[in-house]
Amino acid sequence: MTISEGPSILAVAARIPPYELRAADVARACGRPPGPGSRRFGSWDEDAFTLAFAAADRCLDVAGRPEVRSLLVASTTWPQAVAPQAERLATALDLKPDVETATLAGSLRGGVAALRIALGGARLPALVVAAERMDRPAGNDAEASVGDAGVAILVGHGGFARLERWTTRSEAAAWDSADVRFLQEQAARLVSGAPREGCSRAAISAPGSRLARAAAQKLGLPGTDAAMDRIGFCGAAHPLLALVEAMEGARPGEPVLWAACTEGLDAAVLHVTGAAVGKSFAEGLERATPVAEYGKWLASRRFFETEASREVFRSPAMEHRDEEHLLRLHAAKCKACGRLDALPGPCCPACGEPRGTGRVPLRRTGTVFTFTHESYVPTPWPPVTMAVVDLDGGGRILVPAADVSPEAVRIGLRVRLVLRRLHMGGGVPNYYWKAVPE
Repeated sequence: MTISEGPSILAVAARIPPYELRAADVARACGRPPGPGSRRFGSWDEDAFTLAFAAADRCLDVAGRPEVRSLLVASTTWPQAVAPQAERLATALDLKPDVETATLAGSLRGGVAALRIALGGARLPALVVAAERMDRPAGNDAEASVGDAGVAILVGHGGFARLERWTTRSEAAAWDSADVRFLQEQAARLVSGAPREGCSRAAISAPGSRLARAAAQKLGLPGTDAAMDRIGFCGAAHPLLALVEAMEGARPGEPVLWAACTEGLDAAVLHVTGAAVGKSFAEGLERATPVAEYGKWLASRRFFETEASREVFRSPAMEHRDEEHLLRLHAAKCKACGRLDALPGPCCPACGEPRGTGRVPLRRTGTVFTFTHESYVPTPWPPVTMAVVDLDGGGRILVPAADVSPEAVRIGLRVRLVLRRLHMGGGVPNYYWKAVPE
């Protein structure tokens, strides 16, 4: 498959959680000799869906919030096996109801497949999103080798990067084998047909750093994978993370070989014609918050499995009823005085005018008006900071703070609203907005 003209990449963004777990800390807690490396993991209220939202929301901001016509999402770790993931994400991003959506699951190749679909015939602009919340058994040697991340790529016309000479090969590759030498030979064999001519370096992703190095050695090209070294293997999102890393670091006019070894091979030559707007991948790597307490890590990963202090009622009818003001974050606007209220009511609390049916989207940035630290709200990392946020453009909302220590919250702090898991209801995740520092 050759992509020489037509769709190109308009914008990219990555969501790399700040929390870092070092392999040495895991080994010490489990009584094993310390090993090298570290992984990034999402907060206790993050999952594949919220990571996907964070990356997609930032990507659309970078691109100027264009009208997306196709949304393709991929993960092997969706919080629900059967659920409208792409449709729910489209709602949270406040995309139009007629956007074409597709959810890919159950394959490490899902992110690459979504990008190939977007480049090969989707309605443009097309937003490709892949995210993972990866886990291994507690105390396992591989626990620190996987990571959490989200990545989004916007495809359209007139972008700053293009993928050409796309090569694809499908193969039922078993990457869970314990025979490392066999896997290294398999990775090297797969990339042997990659279009390397004219390329001075490579961006290669595979389910393990040794496999990626074996593939690069076979190609005879220098290759780096900061995502593997500092985040961990991120499943279906990993090949796209490697692509974003390559785009952020490539010089205009420099051809770079991008290759993804998953259930087969996908490879293409990346041509960058201009600088990527924003450096979300590089910035995410630098914002690291080490978590040395292994118990704190375990508590964050198992919180929703063990927290049973309350039962939250949930139903599809409630979700549909609350979709506009909770998930789309649309507010009621008083026709008489213009007041914006995030939650609907029978009349305007300012002037008493009966409510109409008009709703307007709220801005997702603002300033902390006041806050309080609460110790009664269930959380593995107490306390929970509840913040009243004055939103840019009008409206006020009460939300929990996230990704910030209680000591760092202050009146006047600039924040951005992001979607996070709030609680579980009947085994189903419920999402709401939280405030994170800009």
